[in-house]
This record gives sequence, C-alpha cells and structure tokens, in this order.
Amino acid sequence: MIHYRQLIALASITLILALGMAFTQPNPQQEHHPQNLKVLPKDIDHASLIKIMHDFSEALGVKCSGCHVSKGNGDMDFASDAKPEKREAREMMRMMKKINRKYFGVKGNFVDVYMNAKITCYSCHHGQQHPAVAAAHPEGQPLPPPQSPQP
Repeated sequence: MIHYRQLIALASITLILALGMAFTQPNPQQEHHPQNLKVLPKDIDHASLIKIMHDFSEALGVKCSGCHVSKGNGDMDFASDAKPEKREAREMMRMMKKINRKYFGVKGNFVDVYMNAKITCYSCHHGQQHPAVAAAHPEGQPLPPPQSPQP
C-alpha cells in the first residue's frame, strides 16, 4: 500500500513538473526572428534592425508599407519580396555600403557600415520617396544655358 501511495505521489509530481515546463517554454510564434534578410546580417539584433528600418522610413518619407506588404489579418509580412520597392531598397543598401567602403573607408557588415556611414539614404532622398535629380530653381528664373566646351 505504501508503494502505491509513493507511486501516485511520484506520478503527480512528475505531471506537475511536466505541465509547468510546457507552459514556461517559449512559444516559437512569439519570438521574432527576421527572415529573408539578403543585405542585413542574419544575426542582426532586434534594436539595430528597428533603428535601421525607422531611419529608412524617415529618410524616404514612407511607412513600412512602402516596402512591405500586409497579410490578410492586417499584420505586415516583412519576409515577403512581393513589392518591387523592397528589391530596389536592397540595391540602394548595397550601393550605400559600397560608397561608404570605397570612398570613406567604413568597413564591416551592413550594420557596421550603416552605423558609421558618411552617406546614408537621407543624403540623397532628404525625406522624399524619390531623390531630386536636379537642383530646384526659383520660379520665373531661366535655367543658365549649357556651357560649350572650350577649344
């Protein structure tokens, strides 16, 4: 009879421990690991990723939906490559990294280069989705004539 009680007690304790462990294990759906990173390092920390994305958003005057699509439930699908703007943003990131490395000697992965960059998205975009390709001239003033080559 004593063995039966000990067996019940041991089984109860094991069940309680197993249930406790089941409820304390992290839920994989709650963890946010970035997916489909092609320019940013795959091991980027969450704070750096958010800072860079917010900087991009401000530099181009767009929200997350400028590059990312939304899921049917309203959440953003950050991993999707459905928008051409996201592919273009990756090319711009590569260009910015190359300029900073080649002309300013900034080395490291994209995060290192970005955090120490001399040229950023804002350098050309100034808060606009598309960068200006020519200087604005006051209205009413004619543009100067093109210079002819000197002989």
